[in-house]
Amino acid sequence: MKKQILWILVGVISICMVSVFSFAGCKPAVEEAAAEEEVAEEAAAEEEVTVEKFKISVLCADFDDKWMSYMHEAMEEYADTVSDIAEVTLVDAKAETETQISQAENAIAQGVDAIVLVALNTIEDSPIVDMCIDAGIPLVSVNRQLKNQDLATCYVGSDSLVAGELEMGYLAEQANGEGNVIIIMGELNHEAAINRTIGFENIMEGYPGMEEVARDTCNWNRDQSQTLMENWIQSGLEFDIVACNNDEGAIGAILGMQSQGVDPLPYWIGGIDATPDALDYLNQGFLDCTVFQNAKGQGKGGVETAIKILQGETVPDIVWIPYELVTPADYETYKALWE
Repeated sequence: MKKQILWILVGVISICMVSVFSFAGCKPAVEEAAAEEEVAEEAAAEEEVTVEKFKISVLCADFDDKWMSYMHEAMEEYADTVSDIAEVTLVDAKAETETQISQAENAIAQGVDAIVLVALNTIEDSPIVDMCIDAGIPLVSVNRQLKNQDLATCYVGSDSLVAGELEMGYLAEQANGEGNVIIIMGELNHEAAINRTIGFENIMEGYPGMEEVARDTCNWNRDQSQTLMENWIQSGLEFDIVACNNDEGAIGAILGMQSQGVDPLPYWIGGIDATPDALDYLNQGFLDCTVFQNAKGQGKGGVETAIKILQGETVPDIVWIPYELVTPADYETYKALWE
């Protein structure tokens, strides 16, 4: 009996020892598996952090331009929504063509994947186009068509000729096709200023009772336009219609009339852009029409198109953002777009 009990005890002890040794042998294996899993997770996290993003440089013409400030804002807002795949940087040429060319050279040297260009000089071939071709990167022009636009990858913007025709067409109808016309242009080396003015001229050809009596440039600037109008009034110039290439020019003309004691209400005055300030003048009756140029649509569209190209998508040569005539009856509708 004692021997049987002894053997049973030996057996129990043996089983326990085997279990202990087995567990001890498994522990390093468990720890090793856990360590491998941790290393894999760290590697995956590191890979996620170092994912390559598209680098896009937006070469802006002038941060101080009122209308373009809305376009720049739209670019930045859209860039925030795609920050996981693209790094978008806006730079300001401060209305200096040579500065913009230098900025393009720097961007290419830094290895950007694409350039979005709001050009300053559009009456001469842009050297930035050739620079992008040589670097093998896409170039998307926005808001202003280049003279050598056919060599660029894409244009995102509106048809300036149409804007001029919409504005002058409305002014001509309201004035019953009669009256002396002042034309206030934007920058003379700017495609939009040139083609909007051609649009004015196209409409005036159909109204022999309308005569142009003065034309000058305000360089898109409100203060310069005010000075032009003050000088014309002081010189005794007689006019009935004021057609401006942009809203800042129209507002400046209105302010110039008011500073000289001239009530703007009897005159027909038009602008282009439908900015918030212009819409307020429209609502007050001082401005008779403007033409909505979709700053947000152009801003977002330019960056979005560049990303599509970099992702291998096919885009058209031109992405049109339509112009829309805005009259006093449309005030509420277009004011809401800016809110």
